[in-house]
Parts: sequence; C-alpha cells; structure tokens
Amino acid sequence: MIQISNLTKKYGETVVFSNLNYTFENTCIYGLVGRNGAGKTTLLNILSNYDKNYTGVISIDGEKMNKVDYLDMPVAYAMDQPSFFNELTIYENLLLIASSRKIKKQEAFDKIERILDGLGLKKYENYSPSELSKGTMQRLNNACAMIQEEKITIFDEPFSGLDPVQMKLLENVIVEFHKKEKGIYIISSHDIECLQNVCDKCLLLHNGQIREINTEEVDREKIAKILSEGE
Repeated sequence: MIQISNLTKKYGETVVFSNLNYTFENTCIYGLVGRNGAGKTTLLNILSNYDKNYTGVISIDGEKMNKVDYLDMPVAYAMDQPSFFNELTIYENLLLIASSRKIKKQEAFDKIERILDGLGLKKYENYSPSELSKGTMQRLNNACAMIQEEKITIFDEPFSGLDPVQMKLLENVIVEFHKKEKGIYIISSHDIECLQNVCDKCLLLHNGQIREINTEEVDREKIAKILSEGE
C-alpha cells in the first residue's frame, strides 16, 4: 500500500500539489490521467523516490519513503525517457536487470521469454537498443519495468509511440503479469481507452488533487475536454 499524506510540491512559486492525500491499495491497477502540466510525471517521480524535494509524508506498507535510498525502493519505473546499455543486446539488458533484482536464473530466463513473446520483441532479442525504432524502444522500456518483480510498477506513457496491435499486446501483458505479481501498477497515459481496458481504477489529476473515477463510468468527452483545455 502507498499512502500519500499532505503532499505539497512546488516549482518556485508554482504549486503543483497542495496537501494532496491518497492511498493506493495493493493488487490494483491504477490509470492516471490529466492535462499536460498537471503534475503526472512529477507525481510518478515522487512515488518512485526519484524526486525527494517535497513536503508531506509518503509511505509504502507503513515505511516512510524518505528513509529509503532510491536504489533500494521496491519500485520498478518505466520512465518517459528510457536509458539502456547499448553495448548489450535486448536480452542481455533484461537479464542484467533481473540479476540486479536477485531473480533466480531459470525464473529470469522464463520470464524474459514470456515478456519478449508477449510484447512482440522476440525477433529483436539480439539487437542493440541503439538499433531499435522509437516504438520498439518503448516496448523494451516497458519490458524492463515488468521484469523486476517489484511491489510497485510505474509506467509513464507506456502506450506512446505504439501502433494499435502493439497497444493490445501491451494491454494483454500488463493484465497477465499483474495477475501473477499481485502488486500495485500505476499507469499514466493520455490514452483513456487503453486505461479502461486494463485498469481497476482511473484517477484524474486536476488542480493538484486526485479525483477517483470508476473505469466503467469514465466520461471520455468530459475528460478529453479537461485534458485539452485545462478547465
């Protein structure tokens, strides 16, 4: 469980969040939407402990995050600006991540195969990341997060740059892996339809606060208006 208590975040005089409170429950997939500049990536950076410049308290299963080093966080984060080891192949990048998370070798092999097959990356397994298209790099970025088996997995615009077939593959893999991992998935995206297909709850980040929306009752036109006009 992630508990946010009285979170306040500023950039200079600009207030992004003011006394924000919310609790992310275990075994749930959350979709996060909001207009550009609403603070989605800022919130994800804070939840991953990548950004510690805020006031308030954020705890994971009762442990305050500010007492945990970034590298020790139980969080896998597919950031919107991915980085890979270009001297390694796709397969080797994934194996290195699995090893760093102390995943048993055979389990890592099996999981990598499932991810590569599920995301349509199998034919690229011996490629360097530098040889990949933007969309394929995005799929690799998502794979790098899912291989880690952490309590919390965060995706920042995971569907960006993907064609409809690739989007559906990613939706299926997210649902499949979440059923096995039973952790918290948080997915920030402008693609409301994709979020509806995979998420248990949809969260609208607006005016520095989180508004929870039932995924079956999402008014796409209303949200689209907020996203485009910032009302």
